[in-house]
Amino acid sequence: RLVLNATGPWVDHLRKMEDPNAAPSIRLSKGAHLVLKRTSPWKAALATPIDKYRITFALPWEDMLLLGTTDEEFEGDPADVAVNDKDVTQILDEAAFSIRDQQLSRDLITYSFAGLRVLPGGPGDTSKAKRETVVTEGSGGMLSVAGGKWTTFRHIGRTVMNKLAALPGRPLADDMEPIAQLPKKLPLPGIANPNAVAHRLLVDGGTPGPRMAPETARHLATHYGSLSFDIARLANDDPALAERIHPDAPEIWAQVAYARDNEWAETVDDVLRRRTTLTIRGLDTEDVRAKVKDMLEG
Repeated sequence: RLVLNATGPWVDHLRKMEDPNAAPSIRLSKGAHLVLKRTSPWKAALATPIDKYRITFALPWEDMLLLGTTDEEFEGDPADVAVNDKDVTQILDEAAFSIRDQQLSRDLITYSFAGLRVLPGGPGDTSKAKRETVVTEGSGGMLSVAGGKWTTFRHIGRTVMNKLAALPGRPLADDMEPIAQLPKKLPLPGIANPNAVAHRLLVDGGTPGPRMAPETARHLATHYGSLSFDIARLANDDPALAERIHPDAPEIWAQVAYARDNEWAETVDDVLRRRTTLTIRGLDTEDVRAKVKDMLEG
């Protein structure tokens, strides 16, 4: 009875399918990031102003260094967004204002990625545009939502649900209690103190199997929270799943089984790039990829 268009950078593509004369509601800004191996210990998050509107940042992440970001208008096919040499040069040059040169060698780059910010339509530089949510209703009744930030996704969802509930004759208006009456604070799955989870994994995680390595316990605790115990049980039941996927990363094979059976992972990249850090670390070797493929198909 209602089409909700929440397609991110493709939102105006769908709006034009509904109404070829629909005016643009958003514009796109490309942001690129680099991940580098560290050359020395790094614990603090560092932000360096570039101009009145932009900063460059350096963040310790997964024992590596995350650098970024760029901000430039993007007008191509959203499916084609990618990091190019210009992006790499800009990120490294801007990072050089506050980071030593030896940490910024291109040889240290293990991964790069780019995404598109969906911003309200309007004139001016994208770096000056507000990160607001845009909600529009088309001539055919389709409701479109775009913009905002990952950190406000719950607020965006609530905004859309309230809008749906207010539409006359819509299912939510007739069949459901007002969304505003729902609890505003609901815990995310697995939410727990990571230090407490890691401690319990170290104490109990090896029973009855081999003792879990501290770096693996910490990795599981910070990525899965209390769901880590489900993964630990898999490793305890099958010692092969307690082995590391790659010796230079903390992930274990139980995470692959968990991703396959509980997180809808279907492809090798689903596991290595989207549910573990192997690809981002530059450790998705052909041998690792083949073994993950066998586990997914088995």
